[in-house]
Amino acid sequence: MSATFKHVMLMVNDVEASAKFYSEGLGLPLKINRPAWAELDANGTTIALHAADGATGGSSPILSFQVEDVQKSVNALESLGATLEGPIREPSFGKVAAMRTPDGHLVSLLEPNQQN
Repeated sequence: MSATFKHVMLMVNDVEASAKFYSEGLGLPLKINRPAWAELDANGTTIALHAADGATGGSSPILSFQVEDVQKSVNALESLGATLEGPIREPSFGKVAAMRTPDGHLVSLLEPNQQN
């Protein structure tokens, strides 16, 4: 018998605010939105948000997203309560930013270089 992957679950203090963060800030469609549980579609992978008083994100897991414009994404997420972890960096493959969600989870943003 093998296990079947179901979703990535994040423990959060405020499901409504967290659902808004991912849906409005990153454009992820909401599949389920209840007071203690929400699910978002991350291009076929479900991100589940579970209510938990005193939740802190720590350093794991890290949710990584490819975006069209890192600066616009950073601005949108900051307006929803995220904080930038260090500067936006520009390694050879594009622009990257690390952000903390309002619950302390780490989100990585990548704007890849344009292909010629």
